[in-house]
Amino acid sequence: MTAEVAIINKTAIALAADSAITLSLGSDQQKVFDSEDKLFELTRNDPIAVMINSNMHFMEAPLPVLIKRYRSKAPRFDNVAEAATHFLSYLQQFGAASPRETVVRSLYALLEPAFTLVKTRTNDKFYSRVSEAPPEGTADLATYFRQVRLSVLSEQIATVTRALESLEETEVIGDALGDEKDVDEVVSRLVLEHLPDAEGDQLREARELASVILSRRVRWTPHTGVIIAGYGRNEIFPTLISYEMYGMIDGQLRVYKSNDVDVRRGGIKAKVIPFAQKEMVERFLYGLDDEIERKIEDFCKRSIPSIREETLNYLVMEDADRDQTAADMIDMEQAFLDALREQTFDVIRKQSEEEIEGMVEFMPKPEMARMAEALVNLTSIKRRVTRGMETVGGPIDCAVISQADGFVWVKRKHYFPQELNRRYFDRMRDQISQAEEA
Repeated sequence: MTAEVAIINKTAIALAADSAITLSLGSDQQKVFDSEDKLFELTRNDPIAVMINSNMHFMEAPLPVLIKRYRSKAPRFDNVAEAATHFLSYLQQFGAASPRETVVRSLYALLEPAFTLVKTRTNDKFYSRVSEAPPEGTADLATYFRQVRLSVLSEQIATVTRALESLEETEVIGDALGDEKDVDEVVSRLVLEHLPDAEGDQLREARELASVILSRRVRWTPHTGVIIAGYGRNEIFPTLISYEMYGMIDGQLRVYKSNDVDVRRGGIKAKVIPFAQKEMVERFLYGLDDEIERKIEDFCKRSIPSIREETLNYLVMEDADRDQTAADMIDMEQAFLDALREQTFDVIRKQSEEEIEGMVEFMPKPEMARMAEALVNLTSIKRRVTRGMETVGGPIDCAVISQADGFVWVKRKHYFPQELNRRYFDRMRDQISQAEEA
């Protein structure tokens, strides 16, 4: 996993990223290394950077390698949005040329978690239902159990499909190939492995489930975060755009734009944006994060009904009045929970955000870099002192991008001693000089 932070105001952007990478070596084996590069210059022609997180490979190719290949031939850009579109188109073209075996493995990785979820839910519900006595007059228990199994399977596929349909839709980059045989092959394989009882109706429902997964922002499937920030040649103020990439489907790259921060006069003046494992940064900045909000809401959901029951027990009234009062109290409970989510939490976050960003608006570049590094380090310390693997850690790379100075490294790790590799740095200087002359 990863912790990354971007701090942006009218003067500059500070970017910081840790170096930890988690490798899955099997269903129950993982290994963490703390030497991965996640922050890069996107192009030598303009001060634009790219950060990556989560899945560090794209179609089984290391993203750092693809970024450096792209950088060597990237043109100039009028703005960051143009650079982001061009880079994603480059990845789409690379992905569309992938071997079919790679495409099939990628689709399998995207779809398999949902089919595993359906299998688990189906087993739990089926065993619960068949533990009850079958209806009177049931002669053929095998047929009865099979019908129950198919009914439960359809119910669970429908439940998971409805839940995924409520998620945001992704957008596509590139032209469709018009051939979905890869998806059909992967769905057939997953049904055979996880839902072997499925028949005609369930096979059709499983295909519909796959279509929903491949068109939605399903964050627990493999995906890659891409943050592109800096200045195009026509931009006075910095811009940051971030995407989540959900792989190649039918020759198209599926992406979701998660942030579009365009600093300008009369608009956004400053922003602090955490990425990937961001709960500690949000807790520090806003006093809340998704986990704390969820725990508060769960506590209220458990406590409020018991208060209602206790209150009704103390009231003396007719049954009809009691039922009406109970219904009114349930409506008030739901209104309270809605207000808690939509007003209280949002107000706390907004007030804290305004205080922080009011200070960031006038923060000088050195302080922005220190703050970005400190916020990443905060998450690293949290992971170090809690149970589980240290999925955030290692050296922190930090860069500042400004209109006057361009892309500047504040901290950068090397896997080799600089004093022993002068030829490397001479070669880099020569490449930069050639790019500037061109």
